[in-house]
Amino acid sequence: MKNNKDIRLLSKYLYDKPTFVEKAKVDKWYEGMDEDKAVADPNELLHIKERLYLRTWNKLNSSVKVIPFYKKSLFRISAAAFVAVCITSAFFLLLKKSNSSGSIVEVNSMPLGHDVAAPAINKAVLTLADGSTIILDSAGIGSLAKQGNTIISKVDNGKISYKNNSSEAAKIQFNTLTVPKGSKPMQIVLSDGSKVWVNVGSSITYPTVFAYNERKVKITGEVYFEVIHLSLKEEDKRVPFIVSAVSHLGDGNDVGIQVLGTHFNVNAYNDENSLKVTLLKGSVKVGQHEEKSIYIKPGQQAELNLKGQIGLNTDVDTDEVMAWKTNWFNFSSLTVPEIMRQIERWYDVSVGYENKVPDKHFSGIVSRSNNVSEVLKIMEQAGIKFKIEGRNITVM
Repeated sequence: MKNNKDIRLLSKYLYDKPTFVEKAKVDKWYEGMDEDKAVADPNELLHIKERLYLRTWNKLNSSVKVIPFYKKSLFRISAAAFVAVCITSAFFLLLKKSNSSGSIVEVNSMPLGHDVAAPAINKAVLTLADGSTIILDSAGIGSLAKQGNTIISKVDNGKISYKNNSSEAAKIQFNTLTVPKGSKPMQIVLSDGSKVWVNVGSSITYPTVFAYNERKVKITGEVYFEVIHLSLKEEDKRVPFIVSAVSHLGDGNDVGIQVLGTHFNVNAYNDENSLKVTLLKGSVKVGQHEEKSIYIKPGQQAELNLKGQIGLNTDVDTDEVMAWKTNWFNFSSLTVPEIMRQIERWYDVSVGYENKVPDKHFSGIVSRSNNVSEVLKIMEQAGIKFKIEGRNITVM
C-alpha cells in the first residue's frame, strides 16, 4: 500500500464521504487485519480487535471533539485508525483510550505548562468605502450600513449579506473584509448571490454591487468561493467572475482566476512556498499571464511555485484542502513547519525552533476546537517536544 493514497482513503472514510468502492476497500482491510504482515505482534492484534468490537461511541468522552465519529460504529473507525498506524509510523489521531473496564483514561503526555484556547469569537473587520470600520462580532443582527443602493446586513448565523435593492446603475464602491489570526472564519454573500468563506489571516476586497458585465474581487490568504452563474439577459452571455490573488511568487504579479460558476478554494498565504487553487466543481483558468494559464477540472489543483511555474496536481485530497471550512485540521504527510504555520494562524501564536527543524512528516485529523496543547500532545507522542510560554511556542 502507498502511504499517502491510503491515508487519503482513510480520511475520506472517516469523514463519511467514501464511494462504494472506497468503503469496500477499507472494509476489506478490516476483514484481513489478522493476515496483515505489517502487524508484528499477534497478541497486540488480538487485543486491538477485541477493543474494536467492545467499544462504542457512547463510551467515549464527547467533551473532546475529535475525528467525526457520527453515523459510524466505533469498531470501523478504530479499524481504519489501526490500518493507518500499520502503514505509517507518523500517522496520528486525536483519540481517547479506554481500559478493559470501559472507563475513560487520558492519552499520556508531558505537561505543556501554559495553554492557548481555540478562537471563541469572530474578530473579522469590515472596512467600508469611506474608510470606516465595523467590528463584526460586536455588531448586532440586522442592517449594518447602506452604500448606494446596497444594504449590508448581518444575518442570524453571523454571515454578512449584500443586497442591491435597485436595478439602476450605481457608483462602484469597494469594501474589504479582513479576518485576522486567532479568529473564526467568516462567510459573506456578495451582491450577485455568490457565497464566500474567508479563512483566518486572510482578506477579500470586493464591490458592493458588481459592474454590468464583469465581477472582480481581490484576495489575500485563503478563501473558498461558491460562485453562481450570471448571464447578461439581452445577450444570453455569462458574466465572468475573476479572482485576483495577491502573490509574492513568480514575478510578483497577482494570480488571476477566471470562472463562470463554480466551487473552488484559493490558498495564497505569503508564508507558504506555493499558491494553490483547488477546484471542487465547475471549470477554472489559473495563471499570472495569459500564455502561462492552465485550466483545471474538479478534483484537480493548480500550483504556482517560487519560480513562477504553474503545475497541475491531479491527485488531490479535497477533504484536506477544505478541512478549515468545517473546523478541522487535516494533515496529509505534512512537515512540522507546515503544520506549525497552520497552528500559528489559527491560534494567533508565534512559533520558534530551538534547534534544527525536525525531519518528520505527520498525517492525521484533529478538531480545531481543541486547545493548542491537545494538538501538540499528539505530536509529542511521535517524539516532538514543545514549550508554551504565553502565546509563544518553541519546538524543542
